[in-house]
Amino acid sequence: MVPSEKQIFAQSVEALFVRALGPYLTRDGRQKLKAAGLNLSEPLRPHYSLDQWRVFLDVAARDVFPGQPLESAYLELGARYLKGFQQTSVGRASMQLVTHLGPQKTLERVPYNLRAGNNFNEVRVEELSKQDATLWVKDVLADNPFFACGFLAETLRASGAGSPEVKPIAFDGTAATYRLTWSQAKSQRPAGTLAPVRRLYG
Repeated sequence: MVPSEKQIFAQSVEALFVRALGPYLTRDGRQKLKAAGLNLSEPLRPHYSLDQWRVFLDVAARDVFPGQPLESAYLELGARYLKGFQQTSVGRASMQLVTHLGPQKTLERVPYNLRAGNNFNEVRVEELSKQDATLWVKDVLADNPFFACGFLAETLRASGAGSPEVKPIAFDGTAATYRLTWSQAKSQRPAGTLAPVRRLYG
């Protein structure tokens, strides 16, 4: 039986808040995360609730990217999540495979990869061609659709896609549909580098 509470697993929290954002969180930001249930000075719990995760994202967006529009901050959080995921034991193995699959095969694997970080989400690739796709996400894991834009765009970059763009075309507050486009696959960028995330919606 699937647990009634929507849970975000520790590996997702580790990827973003420990690996990717750890050096950039201020003391005040860490205190606010602790008050919300994430104490980064202690070992992570096995899982956190989705409601907690959403608060964690809001705290990080305002702390690490002060003064930026929330859209831009969440795009960057999504991109950094993917970068942090690449540094985890699970992520290293997964992303090594992605670099050899190319954009189309990588998108086919997104439903499995995204579900590995929680106990409830679903993803459907509704259309897929050589250089574009439509993808539906049951829960965008945030209060807006831009966090998912960030990690989807970075996933495409990791697969070798050129100039990926991810745009939400429908959002009901929980689920979203995205249009993904990219140019012909290019040479892989050096490991450990992260291209800037473009503003893609507005």
